[in-house]
Amino acid sequence: MHAHTLAAPAQHDIRLDLISMNEWRVCDRRFPERDSRCVLGFIERRDFVYEATSLQSAGTVKSFGSLASATASFSGE
Repeated sequence: MHAHTLAAPAQHDIRLDLISMNEWRVCDRRFPERDSRCVLGFIERRDFVYEATSLQSAGTVKSFGSLASATASFSGE
């Protein structure tokens, strides 16, 4: 059996689910919520920085100056 790789989501495929006032779950709209592939990672606001943690590259945290740029980091664009 061959594993099929799916292209990274476009920005319009990404949805943010508010977890708390400072945390968002980053989801791929192309998959149902019950599908584990739906969750791409998490974004957390810390002071004036948004930290994006991708589940694709576990343990990697990248910092951004805005929520929009942190969200865009999950897309293939």
